[in-house]
Amino acid sequence: MKIFHTQLTGLTNRLDEMTEEIEDAARLMAQSVISDGSVYWASDIEMSGVVTQACSAEDRIKDSQPIHNGQIEGFSPMDTLVIASTSMSDPFLLTLIAQAKKDRATVIAISSTPQTESVITDIDFMLPTGIEHGLVPLESGRRIGSPHLLMGLYIYYHLFFAVTDILEEHEED
Repeated sequence: MKIFHTQLTGLTNRLDEMTEEIEDAARLMAQSVISDGSVYWASDIEMSGVVTQACSAEDRIKDSQPIHNGQIEGFSPMDTLVIASTSMSDPFLLTLIAQAKKDRATVIAISSTPQTESVITDIDFMLPTGIEHGLVPLESGRRIGSPHLLMGLYIYYHLFFAVTDILEEHEED
């Protein structure tokens, strides 16, 4: 457990270097809420907890809506699509990203680094989890403990706190 904790701490510390990018992404999410757009969330199965947190839990982001397979007809330029994925290879998520860009919505991804250049160009903000393999090595050489969801939720909370702060400042004005 100590190895896992040490590795996980290293991943969370790396996010401190992304503060500016997270704040910029949060500003666009808040802009969607303020301008009567929506913040849409979609994920692969392993990262579905991020969507549940964002749309249904106590610490949800205002105007957040989940997208399930085939559930959306289109986006507006005021919308933001947030993708949470272990790898940017899910065909449904790739289709959503392409549709959002075609409709001029903002796209944010919480994931490992995308494998293809075309996916990278369609994403406005890439917020990497930093997970490339399991964090704990076994004697056999195999690695276990890939906390994709844990890191996805950690990034989510960075976004949540920033968006909430921006929305409160806007309400005071």
